Amino acid sequence: MTSLENPMPTSLPGLADHDTPSTAAAPACAVVLVCWNNKAYLEPCLASLYGAGLRHPFEVVVVDNGSTDGSQEMLRERFPSARLIQNDSNVGLGRASNQGIEATTAPCVLLLNNDTLVNRESLEALIDFMIATPNAGAVGGKLLNEDGSVQAEYSNFSTLREEFLIATRIGELLWPGYPSHHPSDEVRAVGWLSSACLLVRRAALSQVGLLDDSYFIYGDEADLQYRLVAAGWKVYYVPRATTLHFGGRSMDRWRRRKMVYRGKMLFYRKNYGAVREYLLRGLFGALTVAKVGAWSVAWPIPSMQDRAARELRSNIDVLRLCLRLD
Repeated sequence: MTSLENPMPTSLPGLADHDTPSTAAAPACAVVLVCWNNKAYLEPCLASLYGAGLRHPFEVVVVDNGSTDGSQEMLRERFPSARLIQNDSNVGLGRASNQGIEATTAPCVLLLNNDTLVNRESLEALIDFMIATPNAGAVGGKLLNEDGSVQAEYSNFSTLREEFLIATRIGELLWPGYPSHHPSDEVRAVGWLSSACLLVRRAALSQVGLLDDSYFIYGDEADLQYRLVAAGWKVYYVPRATTLHFGGRSMDRWRRRKMVYRGKMLFYRKNYGAVREYLLRGLFGALTVAKVGAWSVAWPIPSMQDRAARELRSNIDVLRLCLRLD
């Protein structure tokens, strides 16, 4: 285990001369945010970032995926130092994040969701830990809900047993927050962490490659960290670092379901081979058929019709995906 109580060095190769904004020749960290019609959350997120008073110099790149809610105008008026990369349409989270990464040169990159609020102590803890730990390919901490409760910490890489427990919600009934592990107060090497607030070493990205944009959204962060671990890098969980994450603000639960399942199946296809991929698709397909049956029974009930119609459409989309992953 590694402790954050130990004093951090002021510089290391690859992250040298970035300790104070007044003397820095270049930013120590590039913060990359992707936005799609989420101005109401992007504005306070950036305000928390710029207001944190970090001693490490940083730059901010916002990649906009064709927003029509005035996000671009807000950025120019409120945060003129943030660099804007404008896409004509929603190209997905992974591809847009890669655009931001490629537009910067800082030795570490903070992937940050636009529906978060950050603080100085936590961001500096992540950067300091990255500086002090040469084998750290990625570093993250706790995600908190609005009320301060723990939303997520860290997860193991997926197994078929785990996916069964998630899909049936048995895991959540047995262990709150499943499959995320919590609570934990120790710094440790883990499987993967959410990219809602994830610091990644650029040298590690240069070795294993950027996010796989075939995911579009969901699954890309686990895939990246799987490749990091396979290449010998460590992914570290630093509990002292906390980020408030509102979560799920760009997509409703019914549309999100298909994208989450798609990400899981793509991860299995890429990293676990055809046998486990088809076992996963069979598992999801069987459970989805059961859900379709249950919501079909509920649909004639007047008070349930609206919810049942949404659930049926969503689960039928998942079933099609299980039969033919696009």
